[in-house]
Amino acid sequence: MKIFKTILFLLFTLSVLFLFSTVWNFDNSIAFDTISTFLSITIGFTITALSIIGTSSFSKELYKIEDSTNNSKTLLHILIDQFQISTLIFIATIGLILVYKFDLVSTETLFTLKKYPISFTIFLKSSIWYLTIISFVTFIRLFNTFSKFVIRSATK
Repeated sequence: MKIFKTILFLLFTLSVLFLFSTVWNFDNSIAFDTISTFLSITIGFTITALSIIGTSSFSKELYKIEDSTNNSKTLLHILIDQFQISTLIFIATIGLILVYKFDLVSTETLFTLKKYPISFTIFLKSSIWYLTIISFVTFIRLFNTFSKFVIRSATK
């Protein structure tokens, strides 16, 4: 079942990337500075939140409880994994923006899909937008998880 979900996610990702590269491709790279600023702030949030979790007495309780889906991990491991994955997505998005901004890519057309020319620059820009959307969704999920942690921590 996990392999099926992975394959489905990869197909979805490729479909969205091709849509961003073709039909939804417009000159939108001016927003990349704002996106990188926002993602830098979210990285600061995740580091601060991890510090709060690390010093909380409630995290000791989470360490004692096994995850119901994976008995080799505790709930604290699952929580920390969420923060690590989110931070890596934020950093990857910023990294792609930097590659795009420093003009380290070729603008030569790699291939044409119907009437849409696809270059490495267009594909990179599409990847940045896709990861930006994933980053926003991940940040909202992370913020909700951290809010629940703070509430549960306060009741203990």
